[in-house]
Amino acid sequence: MVSQRRHVQEKHERFNVNLFLNEFNFRYHTDFKVVEEPNPPEAIIQSKGSTRWVEVTTAYMSEEYAVDLNTYAVVGERHKPSRQGLLIEADGKFAKQFVSVVKKKLEKPTYEPFYKKHGKGYLVVSVKYPLFGVDTLKTIQRIWDETQVLDKSFFKSIYITYPIFGRYKTSLWKSNLG
Repeated sequence: MVSQRRHVQEKHERFNVNLFLNEFNFRYHTDFKVVEEPNPPEAIIQSKGSTRWVEVTTAYMSEEYAVDLNTYAVVGERHKPSRQGLLIEADGKFAKQFVSVVKKKLEKPTYEPFYKKHGKGYLVVSVKYPLFGVDTLKTIQRIWDETQVLDKSFFKSIYITYPIFGRYKTSLWKSNLG
């Protein structure tokens, strides 16, 4: 089961790296390509003499929702669906989860070797929250502003990927960190 779960996670990470690269290359007229997948980070990317790295993380609506999605995706694992019920303060709960996930990545010292070798990397946060929207972003920003983060300055910027109208979109969330 562990290898199946890891396989699903790798596909998820690769998908998010590709979403990020498509948007980044289009927006900045670059041609970055994945040249390595050391895990961590998920990808070493290169473009005409410039090398960077990409780390992917996921912010879920809740731990229960994470279990629901992941047990559904892993072949041979018994699906554990989320309980149905009323969502109260959903944006606030998700925003706290999102900020916690990002904070952990920014404070993590183990990215130092990649930073020393390739410079600042890019953090891509996959959003798994069906109610995600403009109000959610405002709530995330408010909670972010109230949170003390001991940023190790390993990341150049943070991008978010999220589903919208049956497709996925990648957007810059924070730039020029640290």
